Amino acid sequence: MFNIFKITISIFLISFFSTAINAEENFCLDNDGLILPLFEEIECVSATDIKINEKEFIHIIEFDESERLAKLNIYRENKFEIEKIEKEKLANKSENEIKQIKEDKKELDQKKISNLAKLQEEKRLARQKELDIKKQKRLAEVEKRKKDKEEKRLARQKELDIKKQKRLAEVEKRKKDKEEKRIARQKELEIKKELKKEERIAKKKLEEKLRKEKLARKKISDNSIIKPSDVINDKLKIIYFDKEIVKAELLPNINSTVDIDFETLVDLNLDITKNLLASNSNLILIIPKDIDSFSTVTSEDSMTSQIVAGIRQVPNPEFNRLQMEIRRAEREQQNALARAEDGFRKSQCYSCGLITQWGGLAIQTKWNNVASDLQSRIVSLTNSYSTTPDYLEKEVLRSYNYVVQNVNVEKKALYQIIQFKNNKYIEKNISIDENKKFKVAYNIDPQDKKYETLLNKYSDTNQVTSWQNQKIKNIALDKFSTIIDNQESFKEITSKKELYASLNFNYEEPKELSWWERLFGSSKKENKKTASLSNKSSSNYEVKDVRFDSVVIVKTESGLGSGFFISNDEILTNYHVIENSSTISVTDKFGKRSSAVVIKKDLKRDLALLKTNTTGKAVTFYSGQLKQGEMVEALGHPKGRKFSLTKGWISAIRKESAGYGATNEKNVLFIQTDAAINHGNSGGPLFYKDKVVGVNTQGLSKDRSEGMNFAVHFSEVNQFLSK
Repeated sequence: MFNIFKITISIFLISFFSTAINAEENFCLDNDGLILPLFEEIECVSATDIKINEKEFIHIIEFDESERLAKLNIYRENKFEIEKIEKEKLANKSENEIKQIKEDKKELDQKKISNLAKLQEEKRLARQKELDIKKQKRLAEVEKRKKDKEEKRLARQKELDIKKQKRLAEVEKRKKDKEEKRIARQKELEIKKELKKEERIAKKKLEEKLRKEKLARKKISDNSIIKPSDVINDKLKIIYFDKEIVKAELLPNINSTVDIDFETLVDLNLDITKNLLASNSNLILIIPKDIDSFSTVTSEDSMTSQIVAGIRQVPNPEFNRLQMEIRRAEREQQNALARAEDGFRKSQCYSCGLITQWGGLAIQTKWNNVASDLQSRIVSLTNSYSTTPDYLEKEVLRSYNYVVQNVNVEKKALYQIIQFKNNKYIEKNISIDENKKFKVAYNIDPQDKKYETLLNKYSDTNQVTSWQNQKIKNIALDKFSTIIDNQESFKEITSKKELYASLNFNYEEPKELSWWERLFGSSKKENKKTASLSNKSSSNYEVKDVRFDSVVIVKTESGLGSGFFISNDEILTNYHVIENSSTISVTDKFGKRSSAVVIKKDLKRDLALLKTNTTGKAVTFYSGQLKQGEMVEALGHPKGRKFSLTKGWISAIRKESAGYGATNEKNVLFIQTDAAINHGNSGGPLFYKDKVVGVNTQGLSKDRSEGMNFAVHFSEVNQFLSK
């Protein structure tokens, strides 16, 4: 009954609206054949859309959308004929028939609308079912994506753990390779050093052989060693003494590139010297004296870099963006579906009239299309979302400091020049310098991201030492002469005694002979020993204790201290002895002198390790347990009294605060003794019998008491040397 009532009401409304709108154009036909009622927000906005009236609507509604435009054109062309035919049919009909025809027509139109609405509802349900299926699929995809993401996260975490282990293994391998390279380089340097030494020895043997052969030839030709005719000429005669000195291998070669008589003599005795000095009117003697190489730290900077301390995960902004886009698209889709549902309700309102129904149908179609487009966007975003990681890996960096020192390294060859000029002998000392600047880096962490770059950017101590041990560049004789002329003025040698003293010869004035000696000769045999120009002079100190063979004098521009060999070329001393020094030299018991450089220091323990080019006898450190009351001996140079020995007893073994410590914490082990330790003893060894038990220092405070002196315990020394 209710449906019949609805149909009746609909027929009534259709009739009413048909009468009201009559032949007015209340519909719009677009190019796609879609018919839209002209009400509310629906309008014919396109220039190609065609407005139609109710009769045209009823005529073309039963055709497919693709045929409607053509049928409308045919209807409009034959409009008057069709209306005329219909009027004639109606004129031949009775009123009841006409009424029945109209009712049938209305019923047919209503059926068409109902069928169309039913079709739209079926489409809506099918669409809704499709959306539900897609939603279920999407939920399943999301669930699968979560599972895949968790699996990927676990796999990624496992991969990160593996990478971390690999990275740690690589760091360890790099450290090991670096150490092996360092050892290999050290061995290579030692081999090269030995080869150079062997070459030097072979060269000296060859030169000595040639010298002897030359002297032998000269002796055969003439009893005199050097003929006056050989040395007296108008040209300049230069005699170069190949004198053996400390680090002689660093001396530059002097090459005769000009027309000057240039001769190298390996050895020279007093008679030869007398002949040279007496026979030449134009003579220069070049005597190598010594060579120094030292380094100066001009500045020290603390540099900052970063190491990879670990890896952490951070939220991925792209993952969050996709998540928000999906949520926004879903909200817009729900809104579009709600509006499509509202349009569907209007299309099913049989009491609202044909125009409202068709308007609701158009709204439903429009928003269903919007929802479909949004669904496609959701699927696309979901696919991107499923392949986007929720977290990204980010390296955790930690800052650390390393030290860069600007080091100025200088090599200096020292020469004595003696010249006979204007009938008098003059002399002066000159030097040939060679400088190079280095940037030396310390404490670069192997885990630094720029490790290899920093190693290539800066030098290391091996490179500095290698350059120090290289021979000074060769110099041409004419340039050498220029150096002679450009340096300080000559000093006149006023007597033969002074002249021979400059050459390390002892000169004695001729003794007037008595008549007896003139007649019968002297009863004393003349000592014909010749002096050598070698710098290996005897020591000025009569020291019989063999332990002094390991002790050296450590001299800087600021003062004098003590030190001792711990290897054949390494010397241990106090840090305060060489603190802020640009030049360091060491002299052993035998008078052999060499320069030294600092290779290790420890301000806490007040210790420094020196590297030198000379060699010495290494000490042996004590390894037992010391007791109070044991006798110890301090070796050093107190108040400049070189190679002195003082005795005392071990008073105590105790920890005291460091000399350079920032706090008063007692963290360094010392030996307290009443053996006299004064300025100059610092850095020297403290012996227990023939073993070293400590390094003498000046004391721990300014207000020292009598008989309370201290030495750094040998255990602290071992820790310093081992790190």
